[in-house]
Amino acid sequence: MQWKIFSKGVSIGKKTTEIRSVCIPDELGNLKRYRVTTCWNTEKPVFSKTPAAGRLIKDNSGRIGVMINGRHGLNIKIGKSFCVPHILVAINSVSKKARNQLLKGMPVELFSEGILIFGREK
Repeated sequence: MQWKIFSKGVSIGKKTTEIRSVCIPDELGNLKRYRVTTCWNTEKPVFSKTPAAGRLIKDNSGRIGVMINGRHGLNIKIGKSFCVPHILVAINSVSKKARNQLLKGMPVELFSEGILIFGREK
């Protein structure tokens, strides 16, 4: 897998895929599914038909997760109230189809930290 530097100690993959929903842990630790779309207007965030984009992200300790951001570098709208530039989530937070597209042809071993699943290159 080819990685490019995103910021200090963080690398990002080049392959992207569509993300339409994401599971985020709530206060009780249960995973809750939220709808995710690209937000075209930050002053009045509404859901659009354009899905968000997901890429693999790796920190300096070697953990691999998924970074979700809007198309063309725009913000994303998560659920009813969140509008943010990007969000970093675990691998099991995205759908199986998106997970398989991102991890295809990449030697990754999966490990869990509580209810979240991350990856590590072999």
